[in-house]
Amino acid sequence: MTNRIRNFLSGSIAACALLVTTAASAATQIAPVGSTFVVLTATPVLVGAGVGVDKIGTAALFPDASGNLIGAFAITGGTLDPNLGNALVEHDGSGLKLSRNGTDVNLENFLIDTTLPTDTIFGKVSVGATTLENVPLFTLSGSNLFLSETAGDALVSFLGIPDLGGAQLGFALTNPLPVPEPETYAMMGAGLVLLAVARSRRKQKVALEA
Repeated sequence: MTNRIRNFLSGSIAACALLVTTAASAATQIAPVGSTFVVLTATPVLVGAGVGVDKIGTAALFPDASGNLIGAFAITGGTLDPNLGNALVEHDGSGLKLSRNGTDVNLENFLIDTTLPTDTIFGKVSVGATTLENVPLFTLSGSNLFLSETAGDALVSFLGIPDLGGAQLGFALTNPLPVPEPETYAMMGAGLVLLAVARSRRKQKVALEA
């Protein structure tokens, strides 16, 4: 099963690399601020299959009022197209750990890629000594989050759960922001100077009136 996943990835990653390079060539950098939030409405299904879900690294994980888990993954960078229509949104240093019967499957360093025909979330998968990079883990349709067929096969192989490939796991919400241009910083600095001058003059006027 692992060889089948590796063979699939070798072709898909090579095809995606050209698209990513072309899309990012004229793009602006994403500011490392904010988070992508994922609501795992499939939490009861995972729990019913005996799968434990935990956070990795800087991720935050907490239940909502319905008992579904919500994951927060800090945006660490990436690129935006000039028209802000497509993006590569990085989430390095965080992820999810799925556990069952003493086996841990780590899903880390999520990369949301909207430059492809289908919005896809890639990541690193590690199980024991086995590590796979740039695995297509999820697909997005609007905010709807679906488990990819590749990830479904991996979970069947490593955790022995029913095949969830193609199933909706929940919802994902993200809002990447571009890094301000140097001119923007200059304008912000000028504005702060003007505010400081105005505040100083106001204090002087109050002192004279007193």
